[in-house]
Amino acid sequence: MTRSLDLIASASRFAIAAAIVYFAYQLAQINNNVPAVLQSVDQVSQHIDPALGEVAAIRAEITEVRKLVPQMLSETAEVRKQIPPILAQVESINQQIDPILLRVDKTVAVVDDTQRQIPEILTTTDNAITALNETRAEVVPLVPQVLEEVKLTRESVDPTLDRVEILVDDAYSRAMSAIGAAKTAGQEASEGAVKGFFTGLIKLPFNLIGTLASPLTKNMEAEVAEQLMESDLELMVEAGERGIKSKKIGQEQRWENPESGNSGSLTLVRTFELEGFECHEVRIRISNQKQQQIQDRTDEFCLNEENKWVLAAEIGK
Repeated sequence: MTRSLDLIASASRFAIAAAIVYFAYQLAQINNNVPAVLQSVDQVSQHIDPALGEVAAIRAEITEVRKLVPQMLSETAEVRKQIPPILAQVESINQQIDPILLRVDKTVAVVDDTQRQIPEILTTTDNAITALNETRAEVVPLVPQVLEEVKLTRESVDPTLDRVEILVDDAYSRAMSAIGAAKTAGQEASEGAVKGFFTGLIKLPFNLIGTLASPLTKNMEAEVAEQLMESDLELMVEAGERGIKSKKIGQEQRWENPESGNSGSLTLVRTFELEGFECHEVRIRISNQKQQQIQDRTDEFCLNEENKWVLAAEIGK
């Protein structure tokens, strides 16, 4: 028993001695590494102060930025307040675009129609000039003859100078009347080409030629036409075009002109085709400034091959 205890004690002492030796070895290793660690610490220490300075500068910049934040938030709030009015203006502009485009389309249509009429206008103008020249050619030769007659009359009838003067005045008046008639004929021919005629009494405005106004006025009675203005025709055309485009049978399209006091309505009765052309039957009512109805009639209109409005009775002619 005692021998076993001795062996255990010896082994314990040996283990303790070995542990002490290993600890001393490790301590020696640590001691060898201390200078390198100290050097590393020195190097790190050298960088700490600049880093702290940079941190301080960063903190100062952050402080300045924080000071600007309220102002930026205020400006952002102002910008947000301005956004709804801007959007409202954009919406208003968008709503105006379609009417503007519609007006542009109408203007282009009028320009195209005008261009198509130019050859006819030029031809009629040439005819008017030719008629004027022919009339002038007939009148001018009469002038020497009249003057000669005046001369002979003065020489042969000295006591009757008063009568001669009357004859001279009469001859002069006749010559001037002939010239005036030629000018009037030329002017009327030109105006008929440029403007057209409205029921033979009122000249149709140039900008209404080829529109719905042309057939609207052809069957109109003279006493009705005499009470209308150009602006009345324009309003009638707009009301008729609204009714035709809506294609709503029986819906009344009213118009009223504060300038003339006249008013009226156009009602689409039916839509049909005639020889392949689009046609419409329209009821036309017109009241004068005294609110007296001066017209209530129904006519049929068609778009011909030239895309112009004409009476249905004129299709195929």
